Amino acid sequence: MINDTIADMLTRLRNAQLANKTSVALRATRVTRNIAQLLFQEGFLSNIEPETNGMFEVTLKRSVKTFKRISTPGVRVYVNHKELPRVLNGMGISIIATSKGVVSNKKAKFLNVGGEVLCHVY
Repeated sequence: MINDTIADMLTRLRNAQLANKTSVALRATRVTRNIAQLLFQEGFLSNIEPETNGMFEVTLKRSVKTFKRISTPGVRVYVNHKELPRVLNGMGISIIATSKGVVSNKKAKFLNVGGEVLCHVY
């Protein structure tokens, strides 16, 4: 049983990127699907396949270099709307779990909401 599904997702994406794989299968949970959809909208993923047997498959783009988990189950990191992090001076994104759903730091700033910083992608 995996306790941290977000860290598992990021590790699978990072390992696939390092092994020069084009696609990777991920466990299908509500949070991982929302993060994958956000990465697709931001242009870090090129395709998301439908869910089968509790897994879904994503196709990576070569532009992604780093997936970094910020908030862990042991140490949660929360920010308000004034302290939203910028990743690589705006070149990357920070994924934030807010009351409005899982959004990027740019959209959270637009919505004027804070929340839990899940990870950085650049």
